[in-house]
Amino acid sequence: MIKYVFLDMDGTLVDSERYYTDGTYRYMKDDFNYKGPKEAVYEIIGTSMYQTAQIIKRLLKSDLSVEEILSYNDRFFSERMSLDYSEYIFKEVKESLKELKEMGLKLALCSGSSKELMYKFIKSCDIEGIDYIISTDECQGHKPDPDIYLQALAFFKAQRSEVIVFEDSTSGIKAAKNAGLYTAARKDKRFGIDQSEADVKLDDMMELVRLIREINNG
Repeated sequence: MIKYVFLDMDGTLVDSERYYTDGTYRYMKDDFNYKGPKEAVYEIIGTSMYQTAQIIKRLLKSDLSVEEILSYNDRFFSERMSLDYSEYIFKEVKESLKELKEMGLKLALCSGSSKELMYKFIKSCDIEGIDYIISTDECQGHKPDPDIYLQALAFFKAQRSEVIVFEDSTSGIKAAKNAGLYTAARKDKRFGIDQSEADVKLDDMMELVRLIREINNG
């Protein structure tokens, strides 16, 4: 019986992976004369901000410190290419969340983004029904470390068999599996993300709703 749904945010509820990869490639090319392929930038998907800065530093072969790149990255996305989550939320997400709550499920938002960005997403998209919010900034390790999902389990005092995780990135799927949780992945059709460790791959969040209904009614 599924009672809890643990949700990743970026790339899972909102199509922000496209926003971040497009923006990162843009400033790497325009501001740092990056000559490499855009596809190499896809490595940042599912990473923490610090890990993202490390990848950018390596791709640029830059003498800047990771901290300097992180600061530049923050300024670019806050001042020159601010994200409007309402433009990037997947179209079925709000209705899916509503149906999950009507089924009596508890929902956790478990993201590698900062709490500030998580609340921005919730406010700008008028999201309701999230029972618990946790960022990897509050955890001992970033995904694929399982701590974010272990903390969510502890918060709800949930059994692993009662939980399903909805993820998209390789590191997020690994984090959920490292926590011993059944994991559904939103199918990646653009970035070449390795989702092989997921228990099931779904086209969208409404398929997740239908899967949970089948499990709970079976």
